[in-house]
Amino acid sequence: MRPVARAPEARVEVEGRTLELHHTDKVFWPDLGLTKGDLIDYYVEVSPYLLPHLKGRPFIMRPFPNGVGGRSYFRWNLPDYAPPWLHRWPYEAKTEERVIDMLVVEGLPELVWVANQAAIEMHPWLSRTDDPTHPDVVLFDLDPGPGLDFAGALRVAAWLHDLLNELNLRSYAKTSGKEGLHVLVPVERRYTFREVRAWVQGVGRRLSAAHPDAVTTDKALAKRRGRVLVDYSQNGLGKSIASAYSVRATPNAAVSMPLTWKEVAAGKVRPGDFTMLTVPKRLKKVGDLLAPLAEGQKLPEVEQGN
Repeated sequence: MRPVARAPEARVEVEGRTLELHHTDKVFWPDLGLTKGDLIDYYVEVSPYLLPHLKGRPFIMRPFPNGVGGRSYFRWNLPDYAPPWLHRWPYEAKTEERVIDMLVVEGLPELVWVANQAAIEMHPWLSRTDDPTHPDVVLFDLDPGPGLDFAGALRVAAWLHDLLNELNLRSYAKTSGKEGLHVLVPVERRYTFREVRAWVQGVGRRLSAAHPDAVTTDKALAKRRGRVLVDYSQNGLGKSIASAYSVRATPNAAVSMPLTWKEVAAGKVRPGDFTMLTVPKRLKKVGDLLAPLAEGQKLPEVEQGN
């Protein structure tokens, strides 16, 4: 597929599918002059690294029709005009008592279609369509509270990595694309979301007990000031995560980027280091640091702190 960044309209063939791309010259990042077409071109370029983290997972769309400065909305149900060849998954949402026709991004045609809908961010579930109630990835969402910056999140991530090593668990870090960090633990699909959420909370409490002035699991703003929140609440059925290599709707077109643990320990990286303009070059150098997520693990019991 040829780059489309500067063409206002384009008809492209993507792996046997014909897509009509519209308004690709529309500026989505005013500070950078980057367009919707640039977004599509970015996702095509990084697709070999991104698609393995989307395949088989329910996908929540988040269109930004007017770019990062405009409104956005989350869309679970595919629109009526969606082409019939898209991979779909019927989700029986108990809270809404209806079946939601959700998208599953299985290949490049779906990815290009999503980007053409102005969906800047990629939001897959932590579980898969063949067993949606049992996640295969556990998420520690590290969110710096007031008075802290990204360096604080890096410090806590390094402590968390040490603790998970003590539990004989492999873990992987990535930037959220904003001010936080995600630490991911691949697990066997035997645990419910309730079990996983309680386990993450337990690990967070143990970390907080060891570093009470720097870590909390309490979402209350007063408790978070000067501390990093270990947020366990995103481990839930229907919850999504900004995927690795997903662009975020920030003025600098930041990307959620995997890090090595050496980079985390050094504490020198910043979210602004990874953008639509810099990530493709880094990927060619380091590859997909999250490829081992495919190997699940058993979760050990955790002795919680006070």
